[in-house]
Amino acid sequence: MSTGYILANDAFRDWLNILRNEFTVIGPVLKKRGPIVFEEIQDAGGLPLDYCSTMLGPRKFIYPPTQRLFRIDNQNHRVTTSEPADAGNAVIFAVRPCDMQAISVLDRTFLGDIEDFYYRKLREETLTVVLNCNRACDAGFCESMGAGPFLRLEDGYDLEMTSMGENYLIEIGSRRGEGLIEKAVHRKEAASGDYETKDDLQRKAIASFTKHLETAGLPELLMRNLDHPVYRETAEARCLGCTNCTMVCPTCYCYDIEDDMSFDLTVTERRRHWDSCQELHFARVHGGNFRSSREARLRQFVTHKLATWVEQYGCFGCVGCGRCMTWCPTGIDLTEMAKRIQQDFETGRARWWAYS
Repeated sequence: MSTGYILANDAFRDWLNILRNEFTVIGPVLKKRGPIVFEEIQDAGGLPLDYCSTMLGPRKFIYPPTQRLFRIDNQNHRVTTSEPADAGNAVIFAVRPCDMQAISVLDRTFLGDIEDFYYRKLREETLTVVLNCNRACDAGFCESMGAGPFLRLEDGYDLEMTSMGENYLIEIGSRRGEGLIEKAVHRKEAASGDYETKDDLQRKAIASFTKHLETAGLPELLMRNLDHPVYRETAEARCLGCTNCTMVCPTCYCYDIEDDMSFDLTVTERRRHWDSCQELHFARVHGGNFRSSREARLRQFVTHKLATWVEQYGCFGCVGCGRCMTWCPTGIDLTEMAKRIQQDFETGRARWWAYS
């Protein structure tokens, strides 16, 4: 059992205002026209903490859509490496467990054998406060992917919150998180009954899921059936190649590099920006394009999230947030494609497409 505290709703808002005086506090904010987005919190009252999901997850504050990497001043012969903006003074608040799992997945990419300086700087100096989900999202299947609805990580986060009606149970995940909760004036130590209530809420949240995906043996099955017709049929009938699935996916990490030079040739800047395997140009190399068809690009998305990521990083690249299908204009569902291959295998039909 981790160390935990109870904060009543009023004390919780007071605590958040205290944090706002010291940190840039980022969290879910309801915009005037209806969508909920992650941005800086200007008012601690009335936050939509019962939100299900946002279009873009909080990864954009640790891995921004566009980053300047360095600047070359040709006149003064100086190269300036860009420091990540606002590093060291931010708290990302009310991160859903699936999004926290997604950040841990990105850690394996950017903090592996070759560390990415820009990602590491923002990741290490930005605190994360997780808010558990008391109910399943309509398109969510995070329970199947081991990413929710309650936090399952043992480390990599700073605080874990559970809404319990009139108050919040807040558990410590790191020393930095302990420093945050110590700023709460009216906190009281959690009792055993509070943890029992949390366990009950977790059981109810798990029971609320209507969407499931069986993952046992799935990576091997998908890789044995790369030519399954579900990819061709879905690509030809529905895929627009719009890249929405990869832009909203909280674990996608691909980027492209651009160099810009001033008209007088005195300054050069290098930037990187999010890229997508669903773009036609993505797989273009000298001599051709090895994913020139939408079928191949769609298959790459599905198999990378549900198969090859496991071999590469030891975990699934999908956290079950459901964003890819929610924001797909034609409603393509990668779980339905995976299930069709599973069903064909169970009936013996998938063997016809399997590689020897």
